[in-house]
Amino acid sequence: MEERPPYSWSIAGGALPAGLQLDKNGKIHGMATREGNYSFTAKVTDAKGATATKALTFEASPYRSKWFADAKFGIFVQWGVFTQPSLKGKDGIAQFEKRITKFNADEWAQTVVNLGGKVLTVTVNTGDGVRLWPSTTPSKLELKTQRNIVKELIDACHKRGIGFIAYFAPDKGWNKDIVDTGLDGTYGTLNQGLIRELVQMGVDGLWIDMTSATELYKGFDYNWFPWNKMIPIMRTNNPKVIFANNTGLGFGGTVLQYPNTDVIVYEGGTSPHETALEVAKPATVRKKLAIEVDNLLDNTWSWREDPKLRSPKPLDMMINNIRKNWEVGATYILSYPVPANGDIFPEIYQEELKQIAGFVKKNQGWSATPETSLSDTVDYTGSQKLALKAPARAKIYYTIDGNRPTTASKVYKGPITLTKTSRIQAIAVEPGKPASKLLDKTITILNISKNATANARTAAAPATAAAPPATEGKTDPNGLYRGMRITVGSVPIRLTEVGRKYFAGNNGRHSLIIKRYVDHYPLLTAALNTASLPVAADGYQYAQIPPLTLEAGKSYLIGFQENGNDKFAADDLKNVPANDDYRVIGYNILSPQGTKLPIVDDRMGQLLSLKFEKIISKNAKPNLAIGKQAFLRANNDTGLGPGNEIFFAENGIDGDPTTMARAGGQYAWTLLVDLLKVEKGIREAKITFGENSYSTEFQLMASPDNKTWTTLAHKMDNTDINIDLKFDPIDVRYFKIRSLKPDKRGEKGAQMGIMEFEVYR
Repeated sequence: MEERPPYSWSIAGGALPAGLQLDKNGKIHGMATREGNYSFTAKVTDAKGATATKALTFEASPYRSKWFADAKFGIFVQWGVFTQPSLKGKDGIAQFEKRITKFNADEWAQTVVNLGGKVLTVTVNTGDGVRLWPSTTPSKLELKTQRNIVKELIDACHKRGIGFIAYFAPDKGWNKDIVDTGLDGTYGTLNQGLIRELVQMGVDGLWIDMTSATELYKGFDYNWFPWNKMIPIMRTNNPKVIFANNTGLGFGGTVLQYPNTDVIVYEGGTSPHETALEVAKPATVRKKLAIEVDNLLDNTWSWREDPKLRSPKPLDMMINNIRKNWEVGATYILSYPVPANGDIFPEIYQEELKQIAGFVKKNQGWSATPETSLSDTVDYTGSQKLALKAPARAKIYYTIDGNRPTTASKVYKGPITLTKTSRIQAIAVEPGKPASKLLDKTITILNISKNATANARTAAAPATAAAPPATEGKTDPNGLYRGMRITVGSVPIRLTEVGRKYFAGNNGRHSLIIKRYVDHYPLLTAALNTASLPVAADGYQYAQIPPLTLEAGKSYLIGFQENGNDKFAADDLKNVPANDDYRVIGYNILSPQGTKLPIVDDRMGQLLSLKFEKIISKNAKPNLAIGKQAFLRANNDTGLGPGNEIFFAENGIDGDPTTMARAGGQYAWTLLVDLLKVEKGIREAKITFGENSYSTEFQLMASPDNKTWTTLAHKMDNTDINIDLKFDPIDVRYFKIRSLKPDKRGEKGAQMGIMEFEVYR
């Protein structure tokens, strides 16, 4: 009998693992909650009722990038025809194959092992258009080696139990006079063939460079690397191959191509300073992903012929950076330049590499991360028992007070009773192994009555006078986080509840995220269930959160994830009254993965309501600048942006001596501070410059109205880092710290950086 569509699918016997469902269209959805092999029988029925069955097995494996996350340390080598002295074209490829007299795949792989690494990343298809294998995908210039360097490296790595990651540049335009494409003149057709070859050759992963990140870099062509075609090529030819989508400098942690991506990337910069070394942040996505940090031992990715340009960073700086990244569970990938001849262990870096290897080997491996009996995606009611599980003989150390656990924390001995929403953080330590990665979950427990629950499902109670104006709600089908950015006043606050405006008909569960603004570090994730929570008299529903201290003078991002069903109170937050406890600086929008990019910036956040208690210290002398406003200005008073996109103006008045305010765009610049109102009897101001970023000539000026200015101090030939200026009492609202010298690079003091500006009566 002829089969007739449409077809309907079902399970006739056996079962899929818990967490997965087969829909009538034959697609499997969800996420398996347990690993293992599961036998089931699939049944398909056509339009006439005819059926067919087939016995199948579903393998629920550990998350795809687990092996990479467990690797903990590896090596990244940028090396090829482009290595100085650079070569070009087919003749250059022939010369390259002759000059790599010290390249030996087995030695490369063994060196990675000797350094304590478990993964090797190599540039196999670079922006000069050359692929390091005899590719069979046709191209106009056929820029490829005759020797299969890639296969040699794959085999050598697999022989030693380490993974091999292929670096892949989607564009081929590093050398503008020699640009290779597919026969049809496009990068996309060529790249599809090259990716297929690499996966079939046996690479364990692909590191796709930033020109594939068209969500971030609008000038790049999506068709260079068409993800809708590339992902099926990867998954079909090897469902276990992983890929990392590099987002480039300044965008580390951005999650692209979610949920298909496997690794979140942080790329370090090319500078001798410690600021060039990236430090990862915990991931906030639901899917289990590996975190990768790529940092440079030297100040360049690839070899430089001039010996003066080769200088490894201080050993203590590198080891401290490795340690910081391991604390957040990142796999550390160290890059160092390899000379044109292929010597994988160049003499200039040997001593540093040996010392780093000693540290890595001593600390290689992780203990298994503890698991919890309660889920952070469920809303519980009433008292709950939370159990923690780890391998036999492992000790579990935990906290529920918001502090990160250490081996000095409380030892887990049995189920923990939770009576309210709580944050459980735990590590496990197995005998002979370093501590595990951090378990960090917020368990939501709703302490509400049945009547209150019923109230939440009907209409909102009338808003009080303090409630925001009634507005027509909007929905967000893109799943963006929307909220506000705040700056805490001169006194720290302990946040206990976060409120979201209620609209009749809302019944969804909304994830909550709170991040530091200065570095976008996630401090807390929780949730608010509009279907369960009561509506307060001010028209808000409040999510109870584990108490979270927000520091005086610091700025924070707070937002709820919205959806296409529930309404939220959209607001640009331009006209929100300030109070002494915190100021709403503006709207906050984050991606569905909780990152600052990529988003569609429609400038709409929402005004959230915060419940908190002040943390008042009786002995502290009040610094009147903390929590106020600051601006970066040129010396002609035009606005400037922050240097390196991270040295924000508010860093100079946040009470934190480790954060810096520094302008970009002008070498000599001014920090303008607004105390928000005229403060009477000011008699002292303190300036703390950066240790290597101080002004050799500067002025301190004051004004009550931002029009009439008085110069309080003009200091020349300055070499001091800590400046304490006392003067006769004045009434003032505005201050300017204006740097006059140095006014260009290379001069003593370098560009002014202000760690802290303080004002006292």
